[in-house]
Amino acid sequence: MEKVWNTICEKKEGLSIVETILSSKGITDKEDIEEFLSDKPQRTYDPFLIKNMTKAVGRIIYHLTKKNKIIIAGDYDVDGVTSTSLLLEFFGGITKNIDYYIPNRFTEGYGLNIDAIKYIKEEMGADLIITVDNGISAVKEIEYANELGLEVIVTDHHNPPEILPDCIIIDVKQEGDTYPFKELCGCGVAFKLAQAVQKTLGLPKSTLSRLLDLVTLGTICDIVPLVDENRTLIKYGLKSINANRRLGILSLRQAVGLMDKEITAGRIGFVLGPCFNAAGRLEEARHGVELLLSKDKSKANKLAGYLYNLNKERRMVQESGEKYCKELVERKYRDDDFLVLMTDNMSEGVVGIVAGKIKDMFYKPTLVVTRGEEGHLKGSGRSILGINIYEEMKTCSDLFIGFGGHEMACGFSIEEDKLDELRERLDFRAKRIKKKNPDIFIPKLNIMSELSAEDFTIELINDISKLEPYGMGNPKPLFVINNINVDLSKTKGCGVDGKHLKFVGKKENISIDGIGFSLTERYRSIGEPEALSVAFSLDINEWNGNVKPQMIIEDFKKI
Repeated sequence: MEKVWNTICEKKEGLSIVETILSSKGITDKEDIEEFLSDKPQRTYDPFLIKNMTKAVGRIIYHLTKKNKIIIAGDYDVDGVTSTSLLLEFFGGITKNIDYYIPNRFTEGYGLNIDAIKYIKEEMGADLIITVDNGISAVKEIEYANELGLEVIVTDHHNPPEILPDCIIIDVKQEGDTYPFKELCGCGVAFKLAQAVQKTLGLPKSTLSRLLDLVTLGTICDIVPLVDENRTLIKYGLKSINANRRLGILSLRQAVGLMDKEITAGRIGFVLGPCFNAAGRLEEARHGVELLLSKDKSKANKLAGYLYNLNKERRMVQESGEKYCKELVERKYRDDDFLVLMTDNMSEGVVGIVAGKIKDMFYKPTLVVTRGEEGHLKGSGRSILGINIYEEMKTCSDLFIGFGGHEMACGFSIEEDKLDELRERLDFRAKRIKKKNPDIFIPKLNIMSELSAEDFTIELINDISKLEPYGMGNPKPLFVINNINVDLSKTKGCGVDGKHLKFVGKKENISIDGIGFSLTERYRSIGEPEALSVAFSLDINEWNGNVKPQMIIEDFKKI
C-alpha cells in the first residue's frame, strides 16, 4: 500500500542528528535534553499530588492495622496482570491477609461484576477490594459491594465516565486531579499507590525499586507514551529485567530464547508481553501472576514454558483469523470504508489483535466480531489516525448491549440481528469523513530527516540509541536515503516463504544493506527497480564477528 512520507525535521546547522530529533519533540532546554538522554533519569512526582491519595492510604493502613482481608481485583491483560502482581508483592511484605481476583475473559468479561463481588465477599472473606487497571466505570457493581459491607478503592487510568462509583478513586484523569503527568498505565497508578504507602509507613525504598520491572512490563505493553515519568520508571525497570532479578521473567526469557539478547522495549512489546497476554486471551490470566510472583525455579520454568506454548497457539489462531478476515474483505467489503467483519470460529480473546492487523492491511477502521459464550456477538475494534472510534461507536450506542473504549480501540457486545445496521451506519459516517478529508485514509510515515550515505555509520546508531526506549510517544526515528543503487543479483526474498526482503545496495561507493520484513511481494510488484529511495530505522547487524550498520526498511519508492 502506497504511503505518504512526511518529513518532520531537517538537519539543523550546528546541531547533531540526535539534537535535531529532540528539537522536533520540543526538547531544547539543556537540562531537559540531559534528562531525556540520561542513563539515570530523575523525573518523578510526589504520589500525594494524586487526588484522594491521602484518603486511600489512610483507609488501607486502617485495614492493615485491623488485619482485615484485602483483595486485589485485576484485569486479564499485561497491565492488569502486572498491576495485580505489584500490589500482591508489595502488600505481601506487610500482611498475610492478601489475595487477588481476576475475571475470566470468556465467562465474566472485563472488570468487576456482581457475581465476582459476591464471591470475593462470601468465599474469600474480603473486607477491602483494591481494583487495578479497572473499576472507574463499575458504578452498579461498587454500589452492590457497598451494600455487602465491602469497602472499595478504585485505582485506574482510563477516562472517567460522567457518573463515578461511590468509593475512593485514584485516577489521574479524574476531574480535579492535579498530578502533573496524566499518562500512567494501570500498573503505574498501582505503583504510585504503593509509593504513597511506603512513604507513610517509612518502609525501605527497596520495597519499591524491586517493583519497577513490573511497571516496565505494564507500561510498555499497554502502549502509553514512553515520556516524562514513564520514561524514568522503565529505564530503571529495564535495568532490573536485564539483571535477571525476577525469577519469573528470567524463566520466560529462557523459554523464548532471549538469554543472549538485551531486553529492550521492543522485545517486551513483541516477545515477552504477548506470552502474558496469551494466558488471558486463551485461558486464565492467573498463570501470568503466578509466574511473576514465583520463587520456585522448577515451577517458574514450567509456567514460562506453558505461557510460551500458549502464545504459539494464540499466534496460530490469530493467523487463521487474519487470513479469513482478509479474504472476507476482498470478497465482500472491499468498497466499505469502515470494516465490520463477522467470524464464527475465532476466539474472542484474539479479535482485537486481528482487527488491528486488518486495519493495518487496508488502512481502514475495523471491527471484528465473533460469537461469545453468552450467545450474543462480542467484538473489538481498532482505528486509524484521525478517526476516533469511540466517538463513532457512541453514535450507534442504541445498537449495543454494552461498549467502551478510547480514540484508537474499542470493545463491545451486540445482538447478531443488529450487526448489518451497525455496519451500514458506521460505513456511511466513514464515507462522509473520507469525502471531506480523503488524506485520513492514506497511511503516513513520519521521517525525521534525510541522511547521506556518509551518515550511515555505527557511530550514528550508537548516538541514536540514547533516545531509547522507544514506544508510544517516542517512536523509533525513521530516516530516508534517496537514490540508492540496488544490487539486483543480491536483493531478494529470504526467511519463511521468502517474504522478507534482503536488500543490498550502494550509494557514493558506500555499501548500504537492509532487511524489509514482509516486503518482498511489494518490491516485486514495483518491478524490482535499479534505484530506490528507502525509509528506514537504523540497526546493527552482527554476523560471524562482523559488525555493520543495517537498515530496517519501513517503505521504499521507485526512482
